[in-house]
Parts: sequence; structure tokens; C-alpha cells
Amino acid sequence: MKGVLPDQAQLLSTVDRQKILNKIYKSEPELQDIGKFYITDDPMEEENWSKMLPKDKQKILKLNAKIKKSINLKKVIFELTNYKEKYQEVPTIYNYLTMAYHNANLPEKYYDSLIETVERFPGYLFGKISLSEYYLNNNEFFKIPRLLDNKFEITQHYPTGKEIFHISEVRGFYFITGRYFAQAGKIEKAYRSYFLLNDLDNNHETTEILGHEILKYELDIFKDGFNIRKRKK
Repeated sequence: MKGVLPDQAQLLSTVDRQKILNKIYKSEPELQDIGKFYITDDPMEEENWSKMLPKDKQKILKLNAKIKKSINLKKVIFELTNYKEKYQEVPTIYNYLTMAYHNANLPEKYYDSLIETVERFPGYLFGKISLSEYYLNNNEFFKIPRLLDNKFEITQHYPTGKEIFHISEVRGFYFITGRYFAQAGKIEKAYRSYFLLNDLDNNHETTEILGHEILKYELDIFKDGFNIRKRKK
């Protein structure tokens, strides 16, 4: 319809995907190999989680459902804290407790729990994803390379040979790396993360948020260029 502006998804769909990827792979050809993997939505249990009593796992999953809906969070936090003491080597419980603190608007406990999870379980990628999101939301994106050991492909965080990753882990990882690249001005790589998220689900919240940050960057660059030309006149 004449006079109607295209939406975010339409604007991003006009980007020359192959041109951007070719530019990236020309400067970093190794990404074509380490960036290859398979995605599944079948359940994939963390090792220590799989060893827990089934009744406890079911109870904790119900608590997580309450966290997502922000229902009775004070009681949820109390119960998760007890499970954390019972299963001290299960990072998933720490992660759920962290999200409970966040939804309960307890910023200090939320941050402390983020740090504790990463320090106690350095190989637990969901912990690093959560802390990265905190940094991104607090204008501390510059801390992310060190947190991720400068590894911006999900395959680099696991032993060689692992080829199958759960969709939630893939989405979370490329959501935070894409946002990092956008905030750091590495826009081609931000687009690469966006393409992956868009292929997974073009209507998912993470796809839309990353797309918004990319367009914000592009608009800021356009405004800067316009202002420079204006000053030269």
C-alpha cells in the first residue's frame, strides 16, 4: 500500500545475505567449518541433571514453569535454594534460581547468582549466555569477549566432534553474540547471527530483538553520515 513503511522483517529481508557471508568467509574462512552443526528440539539433558531423582526433576521443572509466569516467586526461590543445596553439582538449578531472582526484581541476588554460576560451572554455556545478556542490557558488552574466551561459534565451546545442539542453546548463544556484534559495530557478523535466528523462527522474540538492534546500528550510521554531509555544505 502506498505510503506505508515496510516493517523490520521486510527491511532485513532485502539485505544481500550471500554477499555478507562471502565477505565474512573471505576474511575468516575457518568459520565455514566451525560454524557447521545440526540443531534438534529433542530433549538433551545435562549430565548431572540426568542423574537426579525423577521426582525432583519434575518438581524443579514445575518451579521453572512458575518462574516463566512470575508466580509465587518467593516460595519458588525458597524451594530452589533447597534443591541447590541438595544437588550442588547441577548447573541447571543455579540457572533457574538466577532467573527467579531476576523475575522477582532482586538485582543484587540476580547478579551474584549469575557470577556464581559461571565461576562454579565454567563449561556451562547457558550460564555464560545469561551473564552475557546481563552485560548487553547494562552497556557492558565489552566484557563478553573475555567471558566467552573470544569463542563466538557454539562448536568452539564443546569437545571436537560434537555436532548436535539443542535449539534453545543455539538460539540463546547466537542471540547474545549477534547483539554483541551489533553493539560492537561488527555488523556483518551481527547479520550472520540474525540469519541463523531468522531461519530458526522469524517471529521469535530473539529474532525480532536482534533485528531491531541491527537496524538501530544501521540508522545511527546513516544519521552520522547525513550529519557529516550536512556540516560540509
